[in-house]
Formats: sequence, structure tokens, C-alpha cells
Amino acid sequence: MRAALEARSQARGGTAVDLYRHGGFLVLNADLPGIDPGSLSVELDGNALLIRAHRSLRGLDSTTRWDVRDREDGPILRRIPVGEGVDAAGIAPHYANGVLSLHIPVRTGTRQRSVPVQ
Repeated sequence: MRAALEARSQARGGTAVDLYRHGGFLVLNADLPGIDPGSLSVELDGNALLIRAHRSLRGLDSTTRWDVRDREDGPILRRIPVGEGVDAAGIAPHYANGVLSLHIPVRTGTRQRSVPVQ
């Protein structure tokens, strides 16, 4: 079911995410407008961060005629690879104005992996 939900989320354009390193943290900002904050969850699954939420579009019925529809209602799942060495217990989530912000501590001594390009 997770794979189907991920595929559906990506087919709809997914959730816009920025991820960068600053100081001893990975900083993630995800655009999640119109979601129910009570449905929002964040978990570390191996080397990936899972963001789950649910969006309910209000005031719609069978007579609604769409002119443009980029946002869909229903479950949202986004998987973001964060690599090794993150401290799951220290993740500090904050949701405001439709943006989820996470500060994810990176354990000291963790080296960034690089792959040579041929």
C-alpha cells in the first residue's frame, strides 16, 4: 500500500521539498498547504524520512465544476532520503502557514559520502 500511495503522490506532482545542511543539522521545508495538522506525522525509516498527512478539500460536492485543479484531497506520503548519521530523537518539527519545517541533528563524526563520476 505504501508503494501505491507514494506513486500516487508523485504522479500528482508530489510535495515540494527543500533539504539542505546548515551547521550540524539537515533542514527540511515541505509545502503542505491545506492539510489537517492532526493528520501530520514524521518518522525515520532506515535512511529515509517519511512525511504523512491528509488533505481534505472543503465545500465540494458532485455539482462542483473544476476550472483548474492542482491539489487533490486524500492521503499524502513523501519519502526523502536523508542518509546515515541523523539523530531521530532530536528531530524538531514545526508546522505553520502550510509549511512543515524540520531541523534534523546530524551526529558528529558522520562523513558525507561521495561517489566519483566517470
